[in-house]
Amino acid sequence: MNMFKMLCEPVVGAIKEFGLGEPTKPQELAIPEILSGKHVLLIAPTGTGKTEAALLPVFSMYLSREWQPGIKILYIAPLRALNRDMLIRLERWGDQLGLRILVRHGDTSVSERQKQVERPPDMLITTPETLQAILPGRRIREHLKLVRWAIIDEVHEFAEDERGTQLAVGLELLSRLAGEFQRIGLSATIGSPSVVAQFLVGADRNVEIVDASVAKGMKLHVESPVPKREDAELADRIFAEPTMVARLRRIRELMNKHGSTLTFVNTREAAEILGSRLRLLDARLPIGVHHGSLAKEVRIAAEEGFRNEQLKCLICTSSMELGIDIGTVDLVVQYMSPRQVTRLVQRVGRSGHHVGELSHGIVLATSPDDAMEAAVISRRALVGSLEPSRIHESALDVLAHQLVGLSLDQSRVDIDDALTLIKRAYPYHNLSNDKLIEVLKQLNSQGLIWLEGNEFKRRMPAWEYYFTNLSMISDTRRYHIDDIASRKSIGTLDEEFVATCAEPGTTFICKGETWQVIDVEPEEKRVLVEPAEDPLGAIPAWEGELIPVPFEVAQEMGKVRAQIAERLKAGDATEHITSWLIDEYPISKAAANWFIKQFEEHARAGLPIPTSDKLVIEIYEQFVVLHACFGTLVNKTLGLVLVALLSTRLGTSVAVKTDPYRIAFRFPMDAAPELLGQMLKELKPEHIGPILQLTLKDSSVFKWRLLHVAKRFGAIRKDADLAHINLRRLAKAFEATPIHEEAMREVMLEKLDAAKTIEVARLVQTGAIELTTIARTKDEGPTQMGWPILDELTSGELIVPRRAELEIIRVLKHRLNNRRVRLFCMNCCTWNVLTRIGRLPESPKCGRCGAGLLTLLPKEHNEVLKVIRKRAAGENIGEVELRLFTRARKIADLILTYGKRAIIALAGRGIGARTATRILAMDFKDEGDFYKAILRAERVYARTRRFWGD
Repeated sequence: MNMFKMLCEPVVGAIKEFGLGEPTKPQELAIPEILSGKHVLLIAPTGTGKTEAALLPVFSMYLSREWQPGIKILYIAPLRALNRDMLIRLERWGDQLGLRILVRHGDTSVSERQKQVERPPDMLITTPETLQAILPGRRIREHLKLVRWAIIDEVHEFAEDERGTQLAVGLELLSRLAGEFQRIGLSATIGSPSVVAQFLVGADRNVEIVDASVAKGMKLHVESPVPKREDAELADRIFAEPTMVARLRRIRELMNKHGSTLTFVNTREAAEILGSRLRLLDARLPIGVHHGSLAKEVRIAAEEGFRNEQLKCLICTSSMELGIDIGTVDLVVQYMSPRQVTRLVQRVGRSGHHVGELSHGIVLATSPDDAMEAAVISRRALVGSLEPSRIHESALDVLAHQLVGLSLDQSRVDIDDALTLIKRAYPYHNLSNDKLIEVLKQLNSQGLIWLEGNEFKRRMPAWEYYFTNLSMISDTRRYHIDDIASRKSIGTLDEEFVATCAEPGTTFICKGETWQVIDVEPEEKRVLVEPAEDPLGAIPAWEGELIPVPFEVAQEMGKVRAQIAERLKAGDATEHITSWLIDEYPISKAAANWFIKQFEEHARAGLPIPTSDKLVIEIYEQFVVLHACFGTLVNKTLGLVLVALLSTRLGTSVAVKTDPYRIAFRFPMDAAPELLGQMLKELKPEHIGPILQLTLKDSSVFKWRLLHVAKRFGAIRKDADLAHINLRRLAKAFEATPIHEEAMREVMLEKLDAAKTIEVARLVQTGAIELTTIARTKDEGPTQMGWPILDELTSGELIVPRRAELEIIRVLKHRLNNRRVRLFCMNCCTWNVLTRIGRLPESPKCGRCGAGLLTLLPKEHNEVLKVIRKRAAGENIGEVELRLFTRARKIADLILTYGKRAIIALAGRGIGARTATRILAMDFKDEGDFYKAILRAERVYARTRRFWGD
């Protein structure tokens, strides 16, 4: 007991010293279990000393003098930033105890790595990728044989992605090398503790789960500030709706009341918009923005500024969810619903690390559905009802990489031994011998291994493949969005969005405006766009970033709707319903009222309210909205199946758009309500899987995923560029291979939910889920509940001046007149000038001889000058030179005839002498028509340039 106290005291003291608060009780931090040597999964809030408790066995061994030089502890975290923070936190302990603690990851220099090999640390802080990199190393392997403990921080993050699958196998490889060692998993939020615990320790080991997650309480509240008169007056100045101004004002109030505030948003674009609007509201506000697309230096500067209290508020995405040390946080503000319970718990858990403090979070909702969704999520967070963890089982791309890794360790690898080893990792506990052989055959066909009988061995390319594919994170580039009129950059798009959505003609939303894709230039990593007049059907550029709303949250929303509908039917007053809602959920009166009021109009009109067990089909002109409280993934899956059936039946494509509570269809003809209802009733659950397989294999989402799986398999080089790959051919080439199978598995797991959709289809068939239809006339318009999915893309919080045609022409004129051109006189062949077009007179003349025979010289003009001067001197010129001279002369003739207007036309992108001649020959009513003709020519060029020869 004395030893126990002796070990507990430094833990408590260190936690206080580092300002992390105080452990609730030592027993709740699994100290007895950890000291016993058992494998432990410790679930406890941030700031309760999880990491320090996990290190108790180290101090125990140190005090007992059972110490040998070498790596005895591996601390593995998902982020390099977490690694840096942990090193800073633990170095002081290491100095006091004489323990060497070092970090090793992708940024570690070669010289530092060499020092670690020659003089290994006692504790190595690292990442899964670096563990994979060092396991085959001959010298450092010897040091890894001494490992006694592996501490896996933020284990929930690893459990749900392929980096975790890779780590699970890596730990089994390490145990084969070092013998059994103690595994300690740490997390603040886990929805399926037993699943994550088995993931941590493997298929055949026992593990203790210590859940202290309720030891530290939370205070949550959902608000929706009502706009005041001053908000309406500010709205125009900061280009925002009054409702958004009210929320901005509330953030400012909360900042002023608290020492430090973290404000979470769900997308990078939202972070930028919120930051810019807060600065417009008050330029003196000490705020910063932090998200994954910012440069590393910018992110670190924001973290340092917040930690040092130079910034009072940091607006961030999930980049700040994990335990990066940014100092004391008094309050967490979540802007819009966090969409998942685990996200809210993780985010709010960043606050309240002083002794006796609660974690405090406020959600600012932006719509009635947003408010109630946030309230449902907050209630579930307070009772600890988290989303279940979804493990990547039998990931074939990770398996391929691990098999090649085994071949680097041994000259020959027995297939049965490999299967036994890999099946010990929990994600592969159901792996069959046949599937392993399929993957080995694929690797053999790629020239990475030799497959001989019941053994396999490496081939020379195996080394390069293994070490260039250590990371399971897909490398994605970013494309610049350029406005075709102004040539100005609007923002950026992820390569995935470009590959899966950005075809010419597609409309999308960026920076609060709707844009239409004119062309994609893969080589230049550029998307050319123009303002879109019809925003209906536009895709948010951040759609891929959105966190899916779980089935369970959407169902509870449906149940709340049902109870409100019953109370309204019974004649309850709004005030009574509001009071009931406030009693049941942590929601403000204003936000509760907002949610309830949308149902009052619905009820007065005698319209059915969609609930957890009632589907409503709403018909409005060519639109059909299927109201379904099934969450993001189920609605996306059901929408995909229904649109495939509808398109087949109608013989034409049907557009679809989903959100967690609705599936909207846009028909190319008058909507046929009975057709959708009929299909829903006839949809057999057993047909859903095959329909998805057939539909997905031709989708851009699947092809994009296939590309990255092929890279991870080594079938395509890691650095292969989308610009040089035909995704359609790629899909055909990998049909009936493990690569195709793995890509399909990933899409089905991450983007869809077939199992729940099958369950819903069964309930519809049995009548357990009711189906009803309503039709709306043009005069009536969509219902209050149908409008959000039809309107969300045509309106929003940001007010951006309409990009009328006159404005587009003004921008184009400004751009062309500011372009610098070089004029050369073909008469005297000596004079030339570099100037902006706007500075030229209407009829430009040579500054030396006064002639009007002027041509435009390209940037690389030496060859053209040489040809013009040779021709002027009467020398013979060749065929290629003649073409250069003829082009220059045609341009000179145009300028001689049309003056400055010819130069303006030729300054248009992709406009040569032939197109300029056609434009200049037109009869224009005014100058605006002239610039419209140039703009049309630029658009044609942008759409067709990919088909042009050199």
